[in-house]
Amino acid sequence: MFNTEKDIPYLSYNSDNFHLLIDENENESEFDIQLKRAWEKAEKNGAFRYKLNISNWKIIEGSYKYLVQFNPERGSNRRTPEHITTMSMPFDSTKFNFTKLQKNEIMFKINDEEDSDIIAVNNSPLEWCHSLLIVKYLQCLPQTITQYSLQKAFEMLLLSNSPYLRIAYNGLCAFSSVNHLHWHLYYLKHKMFLEYIDVQPYEGSLFLLENFPSKGFCFKLSSSKNLETLITSIFLFVNYLIKHQIPHNVFITRAKTTHLKKEYDDVRAYVWARKPQAGVKDTILMKPAACEFFGHIIISSEEKYENVTEEMIIEMIDNATREPYLLIKKDLHKIINNQITNNDK
Repeated sequence: MFNTEKDIPYLSYNSDNFHLLIDENENESEFDIQLKRAWEKAEKNGAFRYKLNISNWKIIEGSYKYLVQFNPERGSNRRTPEHITTMSMPFDSTKFNFTKLQKNEIMFKINDEEDSDIIAVNNSPLEWCHSLLIVKYLQCLPQTITQYSLQKAFEMLLLSNSPYLRIAYNGLCAFSSVNHLHWHLYYLKHKMFLEYIDVQPYEGSLFLLENFPSKGFCFKLSSSKNLETLITSIFLFVNYLIKHQIPHNVFITRAKTTHLKKEYDDVRAYVWARKPQAGVKDTILMKPAACEFFGHIIISSEEKYENVTEEMIIEMIDNATREPYLLIKKDLHKIINNQITNNDK
């Protein structure tokens, strides 16, 4: 599965390596083991801007069990994000991009190809093994989801045998910091509300997330015929958002078909349409993007960390997602008609 004879190891796999049903306990796959080893090696070799040290975290009192982590270094030491003004911004080679990564930041190539997908460290980590999946990185694609990149994101999740590996995407005008196509991977060793919350069936693999402050759309692997069908359905929906210049965030996580299940027998992909980032009021010094919509709140100010409440989080996240969600929901049947439903039959 891993060939380590070359300067940069490469990962080769097929569907036989996927883990569709996993236990609540973390039984690491070869992918998990090698990813963690490579990340720790990069950390020792000085690839990061700071040493990850999340000493303070808490579950916020209230209905939604928000996980809040205090990460001051990410707020002060990370690379200055690119100024994104529109969803149609082209790739700009004069700005920072992932072709400029240092060799010690690249952990793996995926398959041994010249224009390979790669997994690199995020040198300003927000959690353990925070890495980047950068697809066709030498093609210098802008930060706009492609069906191919969506497929690869799901495959990385399924290579893991850990319920804690998460995959996230922040689009242009949705707090993406680099306009070069990439997804985030990291381990979050907490049981999260959106792993099992009830979502309302709509059609096929599409469900509505309405009983949570971040109103959005959920696609479930268990309600689709197969992985390829699910990915096609998600992409058709996301492509609508792209064509209509609607900013969006995506979060992919292991899940349970029912809360009482002992195993993680499902995968969920949450898609949030949201207001452009410039229109979102920052009231607690956190940027509401994919992680925050999922319930994972990162705060870099000690004062704000100490004083944050569920009401403050709800206000920010509801403000970012409610209006776009309601506008899309109103025309949802037209959006998916002859697209998503036909693929799920």
